[in-house]
Amino acid sequence: MKDGREVAIVGLGLMGGSLARALTAAGYRVIGVDRPPVLRRARAARAIVQGTPRVEEVAGAPVIVLSAPPRTNLSLLRRLAHRIGPRTVVTDLGSVKSPICALAKDLGLSRFVGGHPMAGSERQGFRASTADLFRGHPWILTPDGCAPTALLAVRRLARAVGARPHAMRPDEHDRAIAFLSHVPQLVAWAIDGAARGDRVTARYRRLAGPGFRDMTRLARSPRRLWREILIENRREVVRALAVLARALQRPV
Repeated sequence: MKDGREVAIVGLGLMGGSLARALTAAGYRVIGVDRPPVLRRARAARAIVQGTPRVEEVAGAPVIVLSAPPRTNLSLLRRLAHRIGPRTVVTDLGSVKSPICALAKDLGLSRFVGGHPMAGSERQGFRASTADLFRGHPWILTPDGCAPTALLAVRRLARAVGARPHAMRPDEHDRAIAFLSHVPQLVAWAIDGAARGDRVTARYRRLAGPGFRDMTRLARSPRRLWREILIENRREVVRALAVLARALQRPV
């Protein structure tokens, strides 16, 4: 099946694993790239038809989705740049778009389309993946001058898993997502840490109601991954934190 319905997904964690499950359910032929134990789990779950630990082996796929942490995605894009064919579409699932879109331009990849599904969980790994993770959620695309046919292919992929594609500029994405995703993550850590650090409150955290639990759910997210995300978007995160600080000083 050498057409747009064959997709290689590099990284089968929560996001990539969920995409593999959803695309397979939608009739796509999915090839996975990850460590052998993860590939065995994905094949056992029938999320992929085949797998490989080497990204170079999927360079000929019609569509390649990078679903690793931000720095790894940048490295993967460099490794693939001179191996992929002229018709191969490459996209990613990262939550910071300016760095990878700029790199794609520098590498002359006119068929790269930045992507960020606005879906996820505080859980991680293939075991946490689910075929309905993206259903009903926005899927932001940052085409940034890419070929129209590439954008069409990624729109089609997003719609196939029930998501709602929405295009915007990479810089607009990073500014908005600093407020909508990145600062909420920092605030969840701060609230949870403050409650744990208070001598009295720490003894009674089990009495917390749904408000506290909802506000701190993100505190269970993987810190190593989030440090990469926050560093990649640090300028916009700092700006958003300054706006939040001013808002907290206003009278209620």
